Amino acid sequence: MTPILRLPILTGLCIMLSGCVYFSTDRQISYGLNHYEMGLPGHAIPPLITAAQSLEKENPPDPRLVDVLIALGNMAQQDKRNDLAADFFSRALKAAEALQPVDTRRLRNALVNTGLFKQRLGQPAEALPLLQRAADISRTDDQPILHAIDLDNLAQAHSSLGQFQTAIGLHQEALDIALRTTDGQYLARTRGTILHNLGDAYAKLGREQDAEACFRQAIATLSTGGREVEAWRIERARKRYAELLRKAGRDREAQALEAGTGAPRTP
Repeated sequence: MTPILRLPILTGLCIMLSGCVYFSTDRQISYGLNHYEMGLPGHAIPPLITAAQSLEKENPPDPRLVDVLIALGNMAQQDKRNDLAADFFSRALKAAEALQPVDTRRLRNALVNTGLFKQRLGQPAEALPLLQRAADISRTDDQPILHAIDLDNLAQAHSSLGQFQTAIGLHQEALDIALRTTDGQYLARTRGTILHNLGDAYAKLGREQDAEACFRQAIATLSTGGREVEAWRIERARKRYAELLRKAGRDREAQALEAGTGAPRTP
């Protein structure tokens, strides 16, 4: 994604645009979120900042405030402005919890993004209850792939706490759901990511053969995903598999894997 505008520029734009009237709040939200999805934070940030200021004054709350604040949190996080990201995610979760009637999808999204942010900060103990709440909500969602994703996220938090057996059980449950799901977007990406994470948990527990099988399946699955799978996901799985091979003294296979000139033998 294009790097976010640096804070001085962002601040100047926010001041310049605060209170502007030539864009309605609806248009600011639409314009800002569309450009956020396109990976153009420089275009997304100013209207979303202004939209958030307007929406936070409304009573009853506008559900779209949650989407706006999550987008701003993610863009701040990408710019390594964790102070801003923490504020945006906290406000997003507060806004989601205030919605009446409860908007379970938006509440789940706020919990996931806040939990993953804390996980990336190295705070898995704080991330875990948020991710558990998200998984509890998505258990009854009409898109089961979301529950698979949430279980996988929850497993990652347990793994970060050294609770590898619990993590493996959650990863396996997530994988079972993902493999049973036949409709929806990003199935290959989700399945491949879960396989990679399951392999990583096996490796940390010293179950090298199980880890190798998962890494091989992860690479194969991600490689079939086409445009829905970012190249870095495949490279990450290759790198992690190569580390496992080197640990086992299989340097030549690791080099072939990294170079893309060969494939490791079947375990």
